[in-house]
Amino acid sequence: MKRKALKKIILAILFSIPVFGQRITVQEAAEMAVKNNKDIKIGMLEVDKSKLDVNKAWKNAYFKISYNATANKYFKEVKGPFSGRYDQSYGHNVTLTQPIYTGGAIKSGIEIGKNYLSLMELSLDKVRKDTILNTIQAYIDVYEAENTLEVLKKSKEALNRNYEEQKEKYRLRLVTKPEFIEAERSLKAIEADIVQQTANIEIAKEALGNIIGIKDSEKIQIVPFTVEEKFSKTVNLKNDLEKLTARNTEYQMALKQKEISKQNIELKKSDTKPKVTGVITYGTSNQTKISETVKTKNYNGTVGVNFSWQIFDWGENKIDVDKAKRNYEIKQIEAEKVMDELKVGMKKVYYQLQSLEKSLEAKKIALEKAEEVYELEQERYSYRLVTMRDLLTAESNLRQSRTDYISSKLRYYYLVSRYGAFLD
Repeated sequence: MKRKALKKIILAILFSIPVFGQRITVQEAAEMAVKNNKDIKIGMLEVDKSKLDVNKAWKNAYFKISYNATANKYFKEVKGPFSGRYDQSYGHNVTLTQPIYTGGAIKSGIEIGKNYLSLMELSLDKVRKDTILNTIQAYIDVYEAENTLEVLKKSKEALNRNYEEQKEKYRLRLVTKPEFIEAERSLKAIEADIVQQTANIEIAKEALGNIIGIKDSEKIQIVPFTVEEKFSKTVNLKNDLEKLTARNTEYQMALKQKEISKQNIELKKSDTKPKVTGVITYGTSNQTKISETVKTKNYNGTVGVNFSWQIFDWGENKIDVDKAKRNYEIKQIEAEKVMDELKVGMKKVYYQLQSLEKSLEAKKIALEKAEEVYELEQERYSYRLVTMRDLLTAESNLRQSRTDYISSKLRYYYLVSRYGAFLD
């Protein structure tokens, strides 16, 4: 009995413990996003469809078997517009056809299918990378919002202490009413900022939850993370720019589209060439009754070759070939354009990283200075050497310096991820 009672007490304690939020690292968030993202799921299905298309293209090279049945009526004598005697015949046969020469259409179709499959795989890879970057940005948004809230809470603590001091001094008639009211106003203002920032955290968490597939987004807990603060010193921009042609997914997609358009020229050219098909037919024909098509023993087979060639079509096929060539030229230019934009984008991120590295040093110094100024202003105010407005200005500058430093640091983290995405 005692054990049962103890067990009930333990269970009661366990159920009374609040459920803490789910701690998620930025790496875990990225993995969850890749697993749950709907665009990625669509991309995977597109890859599956492309595999089926390749399989279908191969089928065009194999023989096909078809069944044909015919029924005919032959008019012999016509006495009036709708009268006369006629005979009838029925027949059926099985036909096997095997492409022998198609002018390269089958080969081109298979190659186009393979390259389109590669294109879909590259597209899926790009969606994954974009999803990871979006997740990192959403994660940083929550991180920044929470850090900003902590800054505001620290400011509130300082302003609350100041308010209580001013309240007591005002009671003793040591400060004027305007000074006391200014202290009260600053406290109310920071409380309003905290309410707004709390809402910002909720919205940021919901956005992150939507990306990684967590419905109870308010339970998400961010795990602080850092990156190397001298990242630009560890990379070689010139070498990385050269690696873009071989490693960048977006450029590889442009090259695949260019290759597909080139193979499409050969496909269009095949329409101008002759076609040769082997044919085997087995069956019966010219039976006067349907029942005889089954009972008769007069079955026969034929083996032959069909040759076809469209000699004149007013230049339609030639126009299609010319259009395919123009499309190839367009894809060539587009591939060059993609590479130009990638190089500019990579350089831009690199120089932003360099700038932020210097800026972070300056902002850190500014933050340390703002902390010293605020402490000094507090001391000077205690001796009535500065006004309440001077003290509150110092506190506001300190708060802004903290927020700027945090925002810049988190933006730096994101740019490091952006730079790496060019070569992943």
